[in-house]
Parts: sequence; C-alpha cells; structure tokens
Amino acid sequence: MPVAKSKKPPRQMYLKTCNACGEEHETHKAKASRCETCIAENRRITYKTCISCGVKFPAPFGDEYNCSSCAEAHGIGQAELTSEQREIIKAEETLARWENKVLLLEAELDKRSNAKPKGTKLMNEKTKASAVGVAWLELCARDGQVSALSQIHERDLDDDTKLRLVLAYSRIRLRGYSVEAISKLCPVHLMSLDEGKAIDGLPFVETQNPPTPQQLAEIELGLA
Repeated sequence: MPVAKSKKPPRQMYLKTCNACGEEHETHKAKASRCETCIAENRRITYKTCISCGVKFPAPFGDEYNCSSCAEAHGIGQAELTSEQREIIKAEETLARWENKVLLLEAELDKRSNAKPKGTKLMNEKTKASAVGVAWLELCARDGQVSALSQIHERDLDDDTKLRLVLAYSRIRLRGYSVEAISKLCPVHLMSLDEGKAIDGLPFVETQNPPTPQQLAEIELGLA
C-alpha cells in the first residue's frame, strides 16, 4: 500500500514595505527590500541622507528628511521637520542664496576687470619693443611697484616719463581693471590722457598750495 506523501508546511509570509515605491506587500523573503512589481520593472531604490544622524536611508517618496529611526525618536513622520531642523534648513538656504549671489558678482567683476577699458588703445608691436613698452610691461609684471622702473636705464627713459607711467598705471588700476588687461593697453595713449582726473578734488588741509600729481609722484619715488 503506497505511503502518503507529507504535505509541506505553508511558507511563512512577511509584510514588508517596498524601499523603491513605498507600498506594503507580502513576501516569503524575510530580507526582501523591493516588491515583485518593482523588481519586474527594475525600479531602483533612491537613498537620501538623514538630516538628524547623517546616515543614508531609502526614500521612496523623495520628500523624506529623517530616517525611520530618527523620525520615531523625534515623534514625527519621515517627511516632517522639527522646529530646529526648519531653522537649520532655512539658514542653509539663505547661505546658498548669498553664495550664489557672490559667484554671480565675482563673475561680473572678472568680466569687467578683464575687459578693455573704454577710450583706450591696445599696444602695438612697435610700442611693445620700445623703452616705454618694456617699462610698462615691467610695471604691470610687478603690479605698479615703482622699483620695477629702476631696471630701466636713465638714458632710455627720463624721470618725467617714469612718473607719467606710474600715474597712468595707478589711475587705470584703481578703476578695477586686471593687470592682464592693463598690460595690453598702449602706455603712450594712457599718458596722453588727463593725468589729474583720478586725483582731482581730493581735499588738502594744512596747505594753501596743494602738490601737483607730478610732485606727489616725485615724493613717492624719493626724487623730491
């Protein structure tokens, strides 16, 4: 007489929450992280960083701030925030806005400082090879340091030309243009511009006869 086969006990089923879509589902797999639908559709799990503990956790809905453990500890839902967390997020958003404004301003300043100033001329090859051009490039290389002109021999440039070069460089540099942009300009044309426009109107107190721009430069160079 044939022996009756024993029936297998029914599989134990588990109620799980899918980490990909957030829906509850039943499965016989104790460690299942996704439902059958998400597995079939190859839907991946999205992770976020918990605002409280900094640990990454599954965020199927995308609006979660806290992991399940921290949300339970705070007594709130995962998509809710405590008052302290709201203040932190508000401060971070404000900081991000200001940092973006700073980046935009820096980009605008860089664009302006590297542009060719209006009313100026570019230096040609002939001027660049002359004593004035060499002195101008030396001055630009040291960002206006008067000591750069000491390398130029006296017979190449007289003191008056050196003073005018310093004044021309200082005037255009104080307008915010970069050294690279200034080095491309024609120093002869710059010196022909009004030397006093950068310093006219400055009040002098203790003297009835204020020094001229040339006298100021001579004092700076130690020639007075």
